[in-house]
Amino acid sequence: MYWLGRCLRTKRTMLLITRTSRRFASCLWAVWLVSFLCLPLEGRPPAPTSSGQEALRTRVEQCYSALQQSDWRKVEKYLTKESKPLFRSQIKKPLLGYQIESIKIDPDGRTASVVVQVPVISVATPRPILVSKPTLWRLTNHTWYMELPRTDLPRADLGAQQSVFGMPPKAVKPIPTTPNVFSKDLKFESSWSGLGKMPSNETKVARFSFRNVSTHAVTLADIQLGCDCLRLKTQQMEYKPGESGTLEIEFDASKLGINRAESFQDDILFKTEPSGGYVKLTIGALLLPPGSPPPAKP
Repeated sequence: MYWLGRCLRTKRTMLLITRTSRRFASCLWAVWLVSFLCLPLEGRPPAPTSSGQEALRTRVEQCYSALQQSDWRKVEKYLTKESKPLFRSQIKKPLLGYQIESIKIDPDGRTASVVVQVPVISVATPRPILVSKPTLWRLTNHTWYMELPRTDLPRADLGAQQSVFGMPPKAVKPIPTTPNVFSKDLKFESSWSGLGKMPSNETKVARFSFRNVSTHAVTLADIQLGCDCLRLKTQQMEYKPGESGTLEIEFDASKLGINRAESFQDDILFKTEPSGGYVKLTIGALLLPPGSPPPAKP
């Protein structure tokens, strides 16, 4: 009897241990399953949410507000680390205003395309025109930053991308600071030549008429063009007293690689000999996307 009772007690204990183990295993399985479902799957980023889009919109508005106020240091806070050196090398001017046209967060939730309309002052029209500027934004450490193009892109692409904020592309060849000595030997009808509206894949010629008002022959020397898109067509370089002439500069807009509406302005600098005085002329145009219909005649 003693051994029988002991065996029964042992059997009950084993059954109790088995039931407890099963319950414990079931709890562990439930905890593991809940933890697994709460964690994001490997390689599957969180889907874009409305709150994420609002956070991006806020960052875009803060960035462009800083551009309006010419607060360049503050603007850099909204740029990626790699974009800051490029922004510092750009020609800067404050924005007249801005308007967010569209915000599209990519499915990965880490990149987004934002199109902002900014007013661009045209040298050919009296009023600013709104131009859509696409920008790329990246999510880093839960914060959105704008990414500017790499510095190893071709010059034409850089010129187009540097106008993201409505800023003109930098000249390929820098024009030196104009000396204080200006030439009085030549009298120009105008130091400005506006080419008006033109498709960005076409070519036009800017003409500057002048007359030698000095008492000696004048030679045009050391002519410097601010962009590879400009080419000197005039071959005559020497003019006698009282002689008139026309300085012709060909503007090939296709070399800028611009595919959207954009204003263009560049300077021409040359020296007159033997006086050594300088003359500064300016060319301007409003570039339209390739294939645009010709402007209506007034």
